[in-house]
Amino acid sequence: MSIEASATFTVMEPETMSRMFTGELHPDRDFFIYSRHFNCPQSWRQMDALESTKVAYCTSSGMCAISSALLQLCPEGSHIVASSCFCGSTHSLLSHFLPRSCSIRNTFVDISNIDEVRDAIRVGDTKVLYMESVSIPTLTIVDVLTLNAVAHEKNVLLFIDNTRT
Repeated sequence: MSIEASATFTVMEPETMSRMFTGELHPDRDFFIYSRHFNCPQSWRQMDALESTKVAYCTSSGMCAISSALLQLCPEGSHIVASSCFCGSTHSLLSHFLPRSCSIRNTFVDISNIDEVRDAIRVGDTKVLYMESVSIPTLTIVDVLTLNAVAHEKNVLLFIDNTRT
């Protein structure tokens, strides 16, 4: 897969540019304008194929992926239920940065205690149930199917950091 070193992309014909700005052409058809909007088409297409997803995005780091996804999913003042055992930088994001900068509150739970997880979710307020598939540093493996059922039951999104598997 290529690494695009450019911030902008060349458009050879003026008609193509106007079609891009009106939405007739878009990145899923290999038309790119600016790398902050969309970049490196091969990377997300390959992830799509590997994971059988509807869409995939590549980021520069795991923390970039986690923070951008949580900021998209959780409006200011919302609530996250998260495992009490996970990567230190993720803990800092959830316990310090998001509450201070976005008023996003957290409840940390023993993710293996399904009743504790279920009780921590506040219907209408909790937006995300967050966990690592294999937690750092304890290497605890979560019961994804059961937690997925709880998330669906409570109408929250299940967010799994799966970078260690």
